[in-house]
Amino acid sequence: MAIFKGRVRVRYGYSRWGYTRNNGKGWHGGSDEEGLDSTTIRMPDYKGKSISGRVVTARKVDRSTGSKTWEWGWYVCVELDAGQTPDAVNYLYFCHNAQNLVSVGQRVKSGDALAVMGSTGNAALASPPFAHCHFEVRATAAGAGLDPTAYTGHPNAVGTYGEAIDETEDSDMKFLEVTSGKCEVFTAPDVNAVDKHYNGGKLTEGVCYPVQAEVGSSGGYSWVRIFVAGVQRYAAVLADRCRLVTLSPGDAFAACVAQGGAGGDTSELEAQLETANARANAEACRADEADKRAAAETQRANAAEKHAAETDKRLASAKEYVAEV
Repeated sequence: MAIFKGRVRVRYGYSRWGYTRNNGKGWHGGSDEEGLDSTTIRMPDYKGKSISGRVVTARKVDRSTGSKTWEWGWYVCVELDAGQTPDAVNYLYFCHNAQNLVSVGQRVKSGDALAVMGSTGNAALASPPFAHCHFEVRATAAGAGLDPTAYTGHPNAVGTYGEAIDETEDSDMKFLEVTSGKCEVFTAPDVNAVDKHYNGGKLTEGVCYPVQAEVGSSGGYSWVRIFVAGVQRYAAVLADRCRLVTLSPGDAFAACVAQGGAGGDTSELEAQLETANARANAEACRADEADKRAAAETQRANAAEKHAAETDKRLASAKEYVAEV
């Protein structure tokens, strides 16, 4: 699969991989992938083959550090497991994200959700900015971007690829609904890895736990990776103990609050959420102001460059005139 479900678009010529910027003189190390039916960025496959790896970076680098990585905004880097593909690619980068959904050290495979498409970093300086994922593949972490088409699943060309899907696909979230007090929680997809540190090793009946990924079958059981009190844990899906359900965004938020409060008083959790949201909003406002200042600086620099070019052109014309005279 591609990095988005449904259709993906490469909007501009300079969105392609290669020397596609500044009239063929500027290097663009990846492909700007725009999800048209889904905003969830997912781990791709390699020419239809499922691949896996480990998240080695999930962060945002501040512009003040001087590192060019700030241009990626919020980004995720996955190091591929060795020996899966015949090419030189070892690292996959997913950039300009509005939100990262994975953490460093987490194992991922094709189809797993990694981030939410956004326009952070230098994507915010585009005119106009548009949400997309700068997708880049490398042999080494410090190397140049390699041809990404075996992972994007489409040519290195402007166009729209894939087939349309229900545009509401991302509007529902998957949860594990616990229907019995016998439902156990595990630290790994292993029946011997019961997590006794959480509620005596049992999930709380009547609570819905967010599903991060469907892990697959192991030991005769179907496993899912879930978030339990903000920590990644596992559960076996058993018809007499739990079931997978989808919830609307509003119901999903309510389920997260109930899960965090373990069915009890959630006032403290809600207060924490309110404080965190206020802090996030303040940070977002500061980031917006910084982006506006950066955009203004870019405009001034472009104007100065244009003025210099016009001056050079006038001087050249004057020299030609004098030479003719």
